[in-house]
Amino acid sequence: MAAILGDPEALAAEVSRRAHHRAVEIAEDARRRAAAILEGAREESESIRRQSAQDRERQVAALERRNAARAELEARRRWIALREAPIQRVWQTSEQWLRAMIGQPEYRAVLKLCALRAARELGTQELTLAADPAGHALLSVDALEQWSREAGVRFIRASEPAATWGGLLATSGRSRFDATFPTQLAAAQQALRERVFEILSKGAA
Repeated sequence: MAAILGDPEALAAEVSRRAHHRAVEIAEDARRRAAAILEGAREESESIRRQSAQDRERQVAALERRNAARAELEARRRWIALREAPIQRVWQTSEQWLRAMIGQPEYRAVLKLCALRAARELGTQELTLAADPAGHALLSVDALEQWSREAGVRFIRASEPAATWGGLLATSGRSRFDATFPTQLAAAQQALRERVFEILSKGAA
């Protein structure tokens, strides 16, 4: 080393050699770092791709679930519409027929049947009857006396008509029997709905 220090050209050559060696080391280290960076980037990219694929799968699965739920909801809606359509037609026809009956001569006989049924259902000795405004006028003293003899009870006309468009309401103390047309129609409609449900369920099985 002392000889090199005394020889400028040799010193320059040594410095050049060492500089080249150091440059090679730096370049090699740079390549290793670059390779490590590239490998890390590759792994991160692959992880992102896997995560993106999983996200896509989750999105597709969520979309399929939403579509299945919408399809099930639509099928249920159509099934309910299929079930309700005939019920609504029957109910509307029945209501129209009953409303038309109120103005007919036989309406008093219909009220009589309602009163006799109320007497059987309540099982009391005295019942107060309130019909719709038109029917209430038909509950004459003579008519109620005749009905009372047939039923073996006492029918009394209420002071005010019932708040209904047809049929009558019978009360005896705290007991009551609702023979109004809207209530009877609603009960019949429910029974019809259950029957149609049973028929459609068997057909779908």
